[in-house]
Amino acid sequence: MNNGSTPKWLKQYEPGVAAQLEYPQLTLGQILHETSRKYADHTAFIFMDHKWTYREFNALASKMANVLIALGLKPGDTAGIYLPNSPQFLIAYYGILRAGGITVPINPMLTGEDLAFIIRDAQLKVIVAPVEAVPLFKQVKIPGLRIISTSLTGQLDPASNSTTPGALSLEELLANAADTDPQVGIDHNAIANLQYTGGTTGRAKGAILTHFNLVANAIQFREWFKNVYEDGDGRFLGVIPFFHIYGLTTTINGPVLTGSSIILHLRFDLNEIMQSISKYKPNLFMGVPAMYAAIAMRDSQGYDLSSIRACVSGSAPLPPAVQERFQQITGGKLVEGYGLSECSPIVTVTPIYGTVKPGSIGVPISDTQVKIVDPTTGEEITTSGVIGELLVKGPQVMQGYWNNPAETALVFTDDGWLHTGDLVYMDDDGYIFIADRLKDMIIMGGEKIYPRELEDFFYTHPAVKEVAVTGIPHPLRGEVPKAFVVLKDGAEVTEKELKQYCLAHLSKFKVPKIQIIDALPRNAVGKVLRRLLREMEQQTVD
Repeated sequence: MNNGSTPKWLKQYEPGVAAQLEYPQLTLGQILHETSRKYADHTAFIFMDHKWTYREFNALASKMANVLIALGLKPGDTAGIYLPNSPQFLIAYYGILRAGGITVPINPMLTGEDLAFIIRDAQLKVIVAPVEAVPLFKQVKIPGLRIISTSLTGQLDPASNSTTPGALSLEELLANAADTDPQVGIDHNAIANLQYTGGTTGRAKGAILTHFNLVANAIQFREWFKNVYEDGDGRFLGVIPFFHIYGLTTTINGPVLTGSSIILHLRFDLNEIMQSISKYKPNLFMGVPAMYAAIAMRDSQGYDLSSIRACVSGSAPLPPAVQERFQQITGGKLVEGYGLSECSPIVTVTPIYGTVKPGSIGVPISDTQVKIVDPTTGEEITTSGVIGELLVKGPQVMQGYWNNPAETALVFTDDGWLHTGDLVYMDDDGYIFIADRLKDMIIMGGEKIYPRELEDFFYTHPAVKEVAVTGIPHPLRGEVPKAFVVLKDGAEVTEKELKQYCLAHLSKFKVPKIQIIDALPRNAVGKVLRRLLREMEQQTVD
């Protein structure tokens, strides 16, 4: 997008934020060692009012590594983490890495074949899971899989986790393990994570992320917040799911890099979050629009939310009204960012204290190259405002998909650019705006319709709370758009009235079919599952 000249988005960088960075040749486990040396007595994480220092965290990571090695985990073996946000997730994550293993974070809401597929595809040797989930893994019947169970209600006390048939107790194992680093030789280019994509359009794929990829993205993330907080002074609200790469980088690896505290929450419970902000005074909060919307709409009287300095919203479009209200009640900054599992995940972020453009996902972060290409011809688009597919290069880009060379070849160009599958355009200042997912673009009788454009329009209606537009089959036109609309509480409007609103403001061919529903189906990080909407439509037709 720069044709060899200085990228125009660099002009948007805040003072002191560097366009190019240096990346140490360290593993994530070594990063934790460094932080525990510098900030030994700083609080590493808080859970259910109990605190652990970085000295304690580092020792527990070494204990976990020794446990895994004793169980037979070898460098390059895979180990799964099937846990919500908790001390056990952090300990398992860094323990696996320190043992030379490859972590496989798994959504703890997955069951059945979805869960079994990841276990088989990743060839897991060990999995760490809540006591309650042990029967799930017995049903999967993977030969040789070692199950380590844990109680999420205790404080790593062996008495809190009674022995479960077919599983080992994490608490007992840690209590009896040595806290010395096993000193496993691990290259910084070794694989650290298999990050399975959501699988909303087919079978999930494991993005291969190395220690270097993840350390680089944590450093890029930290650089973007240079003017927000000092090392050792960060306090992150840890509610975005850690099994998702967004949470893993921004609310584990980023904070650990800087000696910051992580205030852990098993799930997003609005009352608990409000109380936690008021009590523990987090200054950084990475989340999704639904979280910020819930806080923005809640009566904040009685809660002190003024500690919040900066937040990034990802995974879904951030409504301007939510952004404005959240900033109003906290006094902090809330900006949009963009990323994907294949990029560790961060690619772009709006400057925290810079220009904010509603609807924009910001500008490329340090050392990140982007270009926009015509999805049909592959030719680069250099004209501002013209829609094309976003391609990315940078130190955070994955190595490929696990055991899937065919899919890997599809997403990389011959010269190493990653196809994101997102349709975007860039303005004259270098800000990027998402038009849609390439796979979500609707082609109706030759006309291209972008669901995001229609969704943005629906939000201008005062009765609309949420909306998702997707293409549905049509016998003559191939497909037509359909809007699934959720109304605000107490709002009264009919589908016919919404149709008339569309006809008054949109080109006729863009006017979608409309269905009012109670709620949009979403995954754990807030992304709308359009596949389920299409399935809902198919069931209606049948």
